[in-house]
Amino acid sequence: MFNQAIKNIKDKYNTIKQENDTLDNLLNTTTTFQNLYKIPIQKDNNLEQKINFIQNNCPDINEEKAKLISNIIPIQETYLEVFYAKEIKSNKEYFIIPTDSYLWIISTNEYGAFDYSKLNATVIKNNLMSKIILTMNILLEINGSSDKIDTLINILNSQEFRNKIIQEKTKYLLGITPIYQKINKLNAGLSIDKDNTLVFHNKEESLKCSPKELINYEILLDNQVYFSKNSSTKTTMTSFNISCYQITIRITTPSTVFILPILEQNSFGTKYTNHDSKFTYSINFAKEIIAKLQTLTNQTS
Repeated sequence: MFNQAIKNIKDKYNTIKQENDTLDNLLNTTTTFQNLYKIPIQKDNNLEQKINFIQNNCPDINEEKAKLISNIIPIQETYLEVFYAKEIKSNKEYFIIPTDSYLWIISTNEYGAFDYSKLNATVIKNNLMSKIILTMNILLEINGSSDKIDTLINILNSQEFRNKIIQEKTKYLLGITPIYQKINKLNAGLSIDKDNTLVFHNKEESLKCSPKELINYEILLDNQVYFSKNSSTKTTMTSFNISCYQITIRITTPSTVFILPILEQNSFGTKYTNHDSKFTYSINFAKEIIAKLQTLTNQTS
């Protein structure tokens, strides 16, 4: 047992030495990212679901940088993963986002999108909570667990693996390619494609339909109707004090009733009022979805 332990230590030492030698040699022959596009002044799209996905999957990226990423990558693309990296030769930080279409390389002032067919990656050095990889003749230190970084390697190296993840990550869209999305942190909201196909989302499932199939759409404060497609009366927030435990949108089609959670009950079991920022944000979120549905149903009526 003692001899085996000594052998394991020697093997580990030799592996580390070999990795360091390989890294030293590559530092003389590799390059850095060149000819990336300058980031233009962006309108804040406030893509809540995508900002939340970035921060949940990569805590190294703060909210400001997550918003930057979400404004650059087209809404039509679905994120497969998110990584924080440092370019070894320049020590410059990059955010690496593989989507269903491209590998996006983004810094705070530049970006580029690369076709998967021209990419592959090799692990050069294993660290405790990062790995140095070689891709596009560029050395990058990627933060994260071994399994997480292996996911990136497999996305770049294996079309079969990549397609499997793409299928898993895009299944909530039910086959559409969105040109409009309004989805919150609860993964509830609406996606619309170029043909005005609607896909509603909640945490568990999605519902696809056309605007013509919408029998009713309503904003509910608890079980009370705040707004309804089929009602001529509408509650206004300024008319009186409003309070509720939760806010939902209820979609009614010929085949089902579908609920979108917009604001969930808080952990204290207390009511929100129209003076609370969470209430105001959530009711405006719901109103934007309803306004979009009104526009589409008016066009098809």
